[in-house]
Amino acid sequence: MNRRRAWVLGGVVAALLVAGAAVWLWQVSSGIPSPPATPTVTSSPAPDPDLDPEALAQQALDDHLEDCTSARVTEGVVPDGCGIRIPWGTEFAAVDDARFRIDRMPALTLTDGGFIAEGGILVATVSGTGQDGSPRTETYRTESWTLRGDVTVEDGDVDLDVW
Repeated sequence: MNRRRAWVLGGVVAALLVAGAAVWLWQVSSGIPSPPATPTVTSSPAPDPDLDPEALAQQALDDHLEDCTSARVTEGVVPDGCGIRIPWGTEFAAVDDARFRIDRMPALTLTDGGFIAEGGILVATVSGTGQDGSPRTETYRTESWTLRGDVTVEDGDVDLDVW
């Protein structure tokens, strides 16, 4: 009985080999072109972060706000176009100096023709003369600093106007 299984198994293997050879010969002689060995893959190039309008506007805003925080306050007047409002009029008769520090930059989102930047943290230390005439220093912290303005981004150039 083992001999019979060996002959059957050998016959099946031989039949498979003949069938495989026949299929191979038929494909080679049929003239059907075979597909390319490796398919051509096309992919979109990754967007250049240097040309992303929102990223460019965010960088311009960050640079602008860094300039604002390094500017000195003279006679109680905050540098124009910085989006900084401090309620020192209720506590000070006169402001001699103010220093600003940004603990977190506001995140910019482009809108129709403009922008809104939210979530910033601004700290201002103000020194001057209090309402009672004595020297006074106060620190103000705004944890929801929001700015708005106009912005145009064209060919990598950013024109930013903070209200």
